[in-house]
Amino acid sequence: MPTGVYGAPRWDGELEERASPSPLLQTWAWGEVQARTGWTIERLRLPGGAMASVQLRSVGPAREAYVPRGPVPATPDAIDALVQWAQGARIARLLIEPEALASLADAITERRFSSTAPTQPQHTRILQLRPPDEMLRSFRHGRRYNIRAGLRRGVIVKEGQDAAELARQSAAVERRESINLPDRRYYDLLLELLPWCRTYAAYHPTTNEALATVLVVRHAGRAYSLFAGRSGAHPELMGNDLAWWSAISSASEAGCRDFDLWGVPPPDAGPSHPWHGLGFFKSEFGGEEVSYPGAWELVLSGAGAKLIALEKKSRTYVRGLKRNIS
Repeated sequence: MPTGVYGAPRWDGELEERASPSPLLQTWAWGEVQARTGWTIERLRLPGGAMASVQLRSVGPAREAYVPRGPVPATPDAIDALVQWAQGARIARLLIEPEALASLADAITERRFSSTAPTQPQHTRILQLRPPDEMLRSFRHGRRYNIRAGLRRGVIVKEGQDAAELARQSAAVERRESINLPDRRYYDLLLELLPWCRTYAAYHPTTNEALATVLVVRHAGRAYSLFAGRSGAHPELMGNDLAWWSAISSASEAGCRDFDLWGVPPPDAGPSHPWHGLGFFKSEFGGEEVSYPGAWELVLSGAGAKLIALEKKSRTYVRGLKRNIS
C-alpha cells in the first residue's frame, strides 16, 4: 500500500529497522532528489512488512518502475510482494537492484526476472573506518606515499557544497574517458536535498587552481563517495589522493562506521576492463570487496516494455550527440 501519510523521519526510521545500514537509495530524501529529475515516487509498504521506494515514469501509455537498492529487506517474499503490486499497478517493466548478497540472484531468476545492465554499481569496496592515523598506516604503500606527499607539498582541501567545481572536474573526466556523468543541476539537487552531502575539493597551494573534487553523502553511519572528478593537472601534487583522504578521514572523525567507495570492477576483471585503473586506485585504501545481485528486469507487458526501450535508446543517442558536439 502507498505511504502518502508518511514523512521522512518515520519512513527512514522504519527502513533502519529492516536493514542496517538502510540503503541510501531507498531513503525519503533520495526519492525527493529523483522526483526533481522527472520521476514520480511511490513509497510502498508491502504485504509481509517490506518497504520499497519506487521510481515511476511513463512513456505514452506504458509505465516503468525502478527500485534502486530495494525492496527492503531484499528477500524472495518481498520481491514476490513487489511483483504483485506491479501487476496491480499495470507496470510494463519492473527493474530492481537489491542491496543483498549476490546469491539472491538465484531466487530472482526463479521469479522470471532477466539480468540487465546495472544502473548502480554491482561491485563496490567498503572500508571499515578507524582513527585517521591508524587507517593511513593500513593503506598500501603507494596510497600512503601519495597522501603524505600531498600533505608535504601543501595541497589545500576544502569541505563545502561546491557543485560548480565538481561539475568542472567531472567534465574533465568525461572528456578523457568518453563517459556520461551528471551535470551541475544534479549535483546541486544532491547537495540541497540530502540531509548530509558535501564536496571535498583539493587546490594548488599557491595558485588556488582546483585539482580534484569528491562528493560524499553520509547516511546511517555509512559514508558514500558517489561522484568524483579530477582535472589531471599537476599530478605531482597528489590532489586527487588528498581529496579522497580528506573525505575518508573526515567521515571517520564524524563517527561514521564505514565508507563505501561506490563502484569497482568485478572481482575477476582483468587489465582490459575500463574500470581497471579506478579499481586499483580504490583497492589501495584497503577495505572489503562487496558484490550485490545486480540489476534485474521483469517484463509484464511486452508492447509496453518495447516502447520504453525505444524511448531509452533515443535518449541515449541524444546524450551521445550532445557529448560529441560539446
